[in-house]
Amino acid sequence: MVEKIKIMKANNFDMKRIYILGNAGSGKTYLAKKLSKILKIQDYNLDDIFFYRKYDKKRSEKNREKLFKSIYKKKKWIIEGGYLSWIEEGIKKSDLVIFIEVPFYKTIYRVFKRFKKRKGKHKETWKDVFILIRSAKRYKKKGYYKHQELIQKHKAEVIYLKNKKEINKFLRNIKK
Repeated sequence: MVEKIKIMKANNFDMKRIYILGNAGSGKTYLAKKLSKILKIQDYNLDDIFFYRKYDKKRSEKNREKLFKSIYKKKKWIIEGGYLSWIEEGIKKSDLVIFIEVPFYKTIYRVFKRFKKRKGKHKETWKDVFILIRSAKRYKKKGYYKHQELIQKHKAEVIYLKNKKEINKFLRNIKK
């Protein structure tokens, strides 16, 4: 089992390169957008790198690698997403990793809520929702531990947040 350290004082860190991890529906995008606005740092969603048309058309591996390298070269960034095959370099280069760890039932609720909210705006289907839920279930069995191992391997400074209340408290601390 991976040892977890919870740190709530964000002002102890140099926050120029932030990596946000967590399961689908955990609040990664919400936090990235809020942090981006507060810190005036561009945020990048890994879904936008994986897809060239949201949730429909995938980029080639070569094109994704090129995009990643261009982001990692920047002095400041906020990256959010948990694609296992891509995150190690981001964790390695980050000043801070924020790990959002909400209960599984909450992620499922949020996935359905998000689908309903953006229905018609993207080519996402019910099939895609159930694939995402299956992926979220697998994350709790595999991806979660891989993320934890990478955090420890690279001795990343990490903050664990468990719900929207903690996320908002963290954001208020950043504003101060």
